[in-house]
Amino acid sequence: MPYFLKLGLSRIQYVLHLGLFSLAWSIAGAFIIACTHQISKFLSKLLDVKEIFIIHPILLIDTAHPFMLTLALDFVLLLFCLISGILLNVVFYRLGTIGGYSFIGILILIPIVIVIFEWYIPLWEVLSEASIIAILGGLLIIIALIYSVITGALRKASAIPA
Repeated sequence: MPYFLKLGLSRIQYVLHLGLFSLAWSIAGAFIIACTHQISKFLSKLLDVKEIFIIHPILLIDTAHPFMLTLALDFVLLLFCLISGILLNVVFYRLGTIGGYSFIGILILIPIVIVIFEWYIPLWEVLSEASIIAILGGLLIIIALIYSVITGALRKASAIPA
């Protein structure tokens, strides 16, 4: 960010362009992944190969997966990963090395607490009974919340990282 501030870009413009880049990158990546998945399915049917099994997150939700559903799921998952990475970058930028690694430590504690208190069983039941549209919508809301946290954190950020 300091480099772009020296070039004359404001912090809000930086966050806006970062979000637009993340959207474009997620759409392109999802399209490439979905097309590769469809091409491999087509080639396996064409060559009559029955032993090809491609592991994809959509298999957790539905066994019959159309192209647009694969594209939507890949887009949302890629966007979630990119925005989460940007949040981690902002945490390291604002809080320094110790604060960033402390944040990672807190994130690592979340699955440990879920396993200790056995919250994974009700969570799996809720997610397995929910529709794909509800899951994607929930992830998009989480993405919007994380992006608003990023925008708020960088609004008053200094040009020199901590």
